[in-house]
Amino acid sequence: MELYFVRHVQPSIKTGICYGQLDVPLQAGYEAVHQEIALKVGAVNAVYTSPLQRCKLLAQKLSENFIPDERLKELNFGEWEGISWDAIDRSVMDHWGANYITTGPPGGESLQQLVQRLAAFLKELPLSDRIVIVTHAGIIRAARHLLEGRPLNEIMAEKINYGGIYTFNLL
Repeated sequence: MELYFVRHVQPSIKTGICYGQLDVPLQAGYEAVHQEIALKVGAVNAVYTSPLQRCKLLAQKLSENFIPDERLKELNFGEWEGISWDAIDRSVMDHWGANYITTGPPGGESLQQLVQRLAAFLKELPLSDRIVIVTHAGIIRAARHLLEGRPLNEIMAEKINYGGIYTFNLL
C-alpha cells in the first residue's frame, strides 16, 4: 500500500499569523499548482482530506469522491488561532515551546494529541493500493513519527513544503 501525504499549497494570510485550524483561503493562482500535483500523483484509489478549504480544494482536484476527516486537521492552537505570533505573551510561548509534545497552547492541543488522532485515522484506513491524504505540515510530521519511527522531539524541526508530496510504502 502506498500512502501519499500531500501538504496544501500556500494560503493567503499575512505572514506571522498563527493559523493551525483557522480556515484560511489559498493564494490566487492555486489552480495551476493543484494541476501540477495531480499530474505528479497520478491515479489513486482513494483521497482523504482535512475539511479545511486549503486542503479540500486540492482533494476535489484529485478525486470527486474525496472523503473529509476532522482528524486530518492541523494542530489546534486554541486561543492563538488568527493572532500574530508577536502578540502572544513570550513567557506563555516559551513554556509551550519547551513542552509542546505534552502541552498545548491555551485551549489548544499538544503534539501528542495530534499524533493520537492521526494514529486513530490510520488504524481505520482500509487497505488499498494508492491512497492520497491531503493535509497539513503537522500531520505529515506525525506520519513520519508513526510510519518511519522518527522521534517526536525531532519531527517539528523538519521542513514540510507547501504542495509537497511525502510517500510512505506500507507492506
